[in-house]
Amino acid sequence: RLEVNLDALQHNLNFYRSLLQPKTKIMVMVKAFAYGSGSYEVARLLQYNRVDYLAVAYTDEGVELRQKGIRLPIMVMNPSPETFAKLVEYRLEPELYNERIFRSFGTFIKGKNSGQFPVHIKFDTGMRRLGFEQKEWEMLKALCLEFPSLQIQTAFTHLAGSDGDEHQAFSIGQLENFQSMASQLEGFLGREIIKHALNSPGITRFPNWQFDMVR
Repeated sequence: RLEVNLDALQHNLNFYRSLLQPKTKIMVMVKAFAYGSGSYEVARLLQYNRVDYLAVAYTDEGVELRQKGIRLPIMVMNPSPETFAKLVEYRLEPELYNERIFRSFGTFIKGKNSGQFPVHIKFDTGMRRLGFEQKEWEMLKALCLEFPSLQIQTAFTHLAGSDGDEHQAFSIGQLENFQSMASQLEGFLGREIIKHALNSPGITRFPNWQFDMVR
């Protein structure tokens, strides 16, 4: 039997909120059944406490939250072509992390001819897992021009070792690289977008790098 103390969860949320600048938004990861805690119950509490975004790993997780009444914007970290229709139907916002997924989703939305659709751009600044690298900037710019119906809501990156003192310099380097890449993107788009890089340990260790949102 597993008991989840929602009061403790709310306390933790308020603790992290206390570390943020007044205008800094919060995205909360509720993937993998909210890490075993119950995705809907956790999401409902987060919605009540007015977080700004939720994020899930797969489309079906977002669909379930929508079907149970969660109205917050939801980012899907691993969209796949076979779920694009559900993404659109349930107003779920995909993370685009390479040319293949950007082009695939852009082509799908273009075929729908239904106006702009919100997406999120991931930059790889050193984790070496997923994301557009600096050397791919010209390719990303060309994709944005080719698929103007994809409206970029946020740009973000993942820190590889934000919880360890031994990775301090590397993490700062990642944050500086991300700032540069995100500024490039904003300059190209001609507008500001939401930028986010800090995870939970990053919030406590890098208070000067909150950007517009934390996760």
